[in-house]
Amino acid sequence: MAAASEKLGKPEDVVKYCSKALVLNQKYIKAIQRRATAYEKLNKYEASIKDWTAVCLIEGPEKSMKSGYMATSDRVLKAYGDEKAKKLMAARVPRLPSHTVINSALDNIHMRDFHTTTKPETLENMGDKLYIQILSDIEKKEYDVVPDKLDKAISEEPAKFLNQLRVLRGIFAWVMADYQTALQNFDAVILDTKSYMRLKVQAHIHRGEVYQAKGDKNRALADYNTAVQLDEDHPDPYLHRAQFYLSIEGLEQAIKDLNKCISLDEEFAAPWTQLVYGQYQMARTMSPSLLDEVFRNLSKMQEKFPNVADVFALYGQVLQDQRQFSAAEEKFQEAQRLSPDNVTYKAHVATLKMMAENNFDAALVLLNEAHEKDPKCDFVLENLGMIYIQKQMYPEALECFKKALELVKTEAEAAHLSALYIGIQCQWEVCDEYNVKPVSLADLQDFSQMMTAPQG
Repeated sequence: MAAASEKLGKPEDVVKYCSKALVLNQKYIKAIQRRATAYEKLNKYEASIKDWTAVCLIEGPEKSMKSGYMATSDRVLKAYGDEKAKKLMAARVPRLPSHTVINSALDNIHMRDFHTTTKPETLENMGDKLYIQILSDIEKKEYDVVPDKLDKAISEEPAKFLNQLRVLRGIFAWVMADYQTALQNFDAVILDTKSYMRLKVQAHIHRGEVYQAKGDKNRALADYNTAVQLDEDHPDPYLHRAQFYLSIEGLEQAIKDLNKCISLDEEFAAPWTQLVYGQYQMARTMSPSLLDEVFRNLSKMQEKFPNVADVFALYGQVLQDQRQFSAAEEKFQEAQRLSPDNVTYKAHVATLKMMAENNFDAALVLLNEAHEKDPKCDFVLENLGMIYIQKQMYPEALECFKKALELVKTEAEAAHLSALYIGIQCQWEVCDEYNVKPVSLADLQDFSQMMTAPQG
């Protein structure tokens, strides 16, 4: 009956008949598979994912891969993640993220575009005076007070620094995943005929970042291109366009833009780390002969920027990926020394402990320390969740992913975590319901592939 209903295009009946068959034989693969497909047609993604998870766990990883079950499961997971992410981001209450995230956003721009030598006592408008305070707050990394001060300053209709305030308000709205506020402020600067050119450039750059976060790649690239056209001698547009290209695996275009950015400002650390990251990705995927050049550039970069933590963190990730664990740990430790408040470096050490020593308990200690220091770091929460999965502590893993979902700022990140959350939840339920063993962490995610792009 289920097969006939499937041919007649009646997914509701397929679910009904397959469910009856499974009462008689709980592990009847054909029935679970048919029901999974029917649930997908009914847009009941969670039920479909659970059934596909059951198929994969009952059949085992090797057979599931050969039969295409795992690929189908991944496709349904992605569809669910994309749908869930849009709803989550639409309903998201804006909040300040981890200071690590804000630092990374600001490290990617030249703050000189916002600097002023004007003394507050020479200003009459309260909004203009507040702008001077806000610059000081940002320099001291006292970010918690900045959004409210920006709103207050703009409401005062400042005469001198209105567009500077709008760009900064847009940047802070973006890191808070408040896309509407961000776009309103960037649009206002772009449309204002009195805006300084460099502020228009910054507005186009960061509007591009918002579009990229929303998954609108065409608009994002158009804004990055416009920023380049407005000021071909400004390094920032090239850096952000390169980061866009890196995100879509356009390595050659990215490297070209990064070299241009460096030629415009050799003392700007961010493009150097991004360049070496891009070169390493190219060496891994296209041209292994580039690996020697990557290590030469890492050494050169370390000498040039001895006080930039991201330089050492990237060096550590490359060494870890090459399974040079002892040398990698030294680089991560140096990154932590240079930037003790950035907990992502401790998370990298935790990953290293898992890869080098298979020491999940030590990794768990490090990640819990990192989470305690910075509860808003979604990167730490995701890694913490993965450790809990390995230890089959599913409630703790799900709680980590749930908290991380409240902190991510892009739809892509939300989609990834949503799929991970429902996948683990279904695995937990299936293991209990069907009395099967869970998938190991190695099957879920290859930690050797967890290399992340430099933050700054």
